[in-house]
Amino acid sequence: MKSLIFISFLFLISCGGGSSSSLLDNPIIDNTDYVYIPPSGKSRDNCVSQTSTSDYVENFNNEQLNLSVWSYDEGCNNNGGGCNGNNEYQNYTENDLDNLFIEDGLLKIQPIYEVNTGSDNVTQNYTSAKIMTKDKFSFDYNSRVTVCFRVPEGTGLWPAIWMLPFDETPWPSGGEIDLMEAKGRSYPIDGLPGQSNLVSSAVHFGTQWPDNRYIVGEFNSSNENTFQNYFHSVTLIFRENKIDFYIDNENTPHLSIDPSLYPLNQYNYPFNRQYYLIINVAVGGNFDGGRVEPNEICNNGACSNFPDDPDKKRLLIDWIEYEKI
Repeated sequence: MKSLIFISFLFLISCGGGSSSSLLDNPIIDNTDYVYIPPSGKSRDNCVSQTSTSDYVENFNNEQLNLSVWSYDEGCNNNGGGCNGNNEYQNYTENDLDNLFIEDGLLKIQPIYEVNTGSDNVTQNYTSAKIMTKDKFSFDYNSRVTVCFRVPEGTGLWPAIWMLPFDETPWPSGGEIDLMEAKGRSYPIDGLPGQSNLVSSAVHFGTQWPDNRYIVGEFNSSNENTFQNYFHSVTLIFRENKIDFYIDNENTPHLSIDPSLYPLNQYNYPFNRQYYLIINVAVGGNFDGGRVEPNEICNNGACSNFPDDPDKKRLLIDWIEYEKI
């Protein structure tokens, strides 16, 4: 494998409401006392091995989602920036087994090309699922979070594993941590390459909309070992004033965040707090310029238009580990 690192900061429409920031100093914490060493061996495909030291493990061995840990989001959630703040094309459904189910020890999220009207009375042409540990299970800093996943194939599909503040500090002042995002297009479109071998990690920060920035790092797999065809793992090492992201058995993070990094050093460092975990698949939206191909997405709960391999159109999660470090 090879990784491609780049740092970027841009305005991103997501949510919130407006003012400007002031320059603020951030204390630097020495975290050299901790060194992350990936677990030896592998679990499924490229995912690192699971450990015996985790404080929370989800292997999705039960037939139903554990609602003591997870909740569903539902509807369009138009907050002024289009559905879910990103002009997305889906309504999220609540406890609909067509969109989210557990099968063969895997959590599966399946977007469907179908007309749906959500509880907020917005009609969309797609459905999907979004689950989160909001108000139920928090993830502290000074911890490790690892997720073994496989992303779906299909232009317009936007899988994400990410975090928002458990105390519901408004976005983006409370920060956002994106462990993994991916684009579903697998072939060149509009002069842009396919994305089957690319995922990204990011952090978002700022004061109030429209004053928000993000820093993102990308990771490339080989063309023979893509994220759409094989399982890979993402690991977040979440320390006080230090965030590192690793894919599979990386020894060096493809993205590393601390308060000295520009333009984060122009703001209060927001990430020393508890977060909740979110897993979802959006359809369309700003992430890939609104591109979507309906014939590349399941057209019913059985995904009968892709009978040979319906899992290719689903986000698959094998396991999640959380460990305090």
